Amino acid sequence: MIRVENFAKNWERDGAALAVYYKGKPVVDLWGGFADLASERKWKEDTMSIAFSSTKAVGALCIALLIDRGNLQFNEKLVNFWPEFGKYGKDVITVEMIMAHTAGLAHLDEPITFEDAQNHERMSEIIENQKPHWNPGEKTGYHAVAYGWIVDQIVRRVDPKKRSIGTFFREEIAVPNDIEFYIGLPLEMAHRVARLSRTTPWQRFDEILSNPKAIDYMHIANDMINKGFLYKMGQNPTWLQSVFKMTLNNPDLYTLEQPAALGIGTARAMAKLFDLLMKGKIVSPEMVKKLSIPFKCDFDIVTGVTLPRGHGLTYVSEIRGNDTFTLIGHAGLGGQNVRYDVENQLSFGYLSNGLKNGFGNSARTYVPLKNAIYDSIVKFRESDSSSSTLQ
Repeated sequence: MIRVENFAKNWERDGAALAVYYKGKPVVDLWGGFADLASERKWKEDTMSIAFSSTKAVGALCIALLIDRGNLQFNEKLVNFWPEFGKYGKDVITVEMIMAHTAGLAHLDEPITFEDAQNHERMSEIIENQKPHWNPGEKTGYHAVAYGWIVDQIVRRVDPKKRSIGTFFREEIAVPNDIEFYIGLPLEMAHRVARLSRTTPWQRFDEILSNPKAIDYMHIANDMINKGFLYKMGQNPTWLQSVFKMTLNNPDLYTLEQPAALGIGTARAMAKLFDLLMKGKIVSPEMVKKLSIPFKCDFDIVTGVTLPRGHGLTYVSEIRGNDTFTLIGHAGLGGQNVRYDVENQLSFGYLSNGLKNGFGNSARTYVPLKNAIYDSIVKFRESDSSSSTLQ
């Protein structure tokens, strides 16, 4: 089993979980290692972990559901329901610009305290007073954390019940479908969350040697030296850190309703959620089709990569022989990933608390898992094709 090899090679330093749904059924549900290596607390069946930016895919479903119900439109300007947002030329920004990271709001300049983050009215003011970093719609640049606070504000304004995104997700999607994933975890459940660990300098070097193309290190170094977007994102908020120091093991942070970075749940829940999406159980079949088509594919001036984006999701091609499949979803810091493939009726979630160098799509633990999944899919397709020919 390829996942056991990840542990055997010491690529998984702590713990991890992988879940796969295929043609509407759970076919893989694995977990192992340690939820907290220092205390030797093992990763259990009900262990949860922070999904980082894979949470963006979950937040995207909340927006899609509101649009499906007629409460919102992708091409609608935010000033239609949030007039105060329109300062400094932001009046032209649409919902899709936010979801596709073209709005020019890659980070927020005003220092954000933890108390600010707990106060949605204060966050509204900070966002309203933010000037775009480029003309909205003209460039693509990853809105790593700001995205989450903006999406929460959108939901609060267009939901008929004026709920926060965490409450909306819980009441409309998670609870009705028995999905154990939270945008804002109840503090009494914090003991089930895996403890995160950063890579040591040697581990980072080892990852670079084994997969030098996992990250554009020159782009990151240049950004840090010149205090670019990535640098500024890492400076604010100071209490939300996972690269140069680790603050995300503070249970108080788990309670924040931050759909860009702080979703918490199980890999099983992530795989199940997007299986239900493909079945039309979350949004309409028409919306599922709309979500399967990216909004645009541009060079990202923040991350330095070109990647199809749209509707809060990213789109990655998996080429197998003459076939090209599209994996829709979102990767997260340290290797996290959630993906679904409509053509193959496939969905999977992967979570790990020992953070890796590569972003989700290139992390050296994720890549062999994804490859093993598609090796199996190809065999299933060939088997189905042979059976059809014989009939």
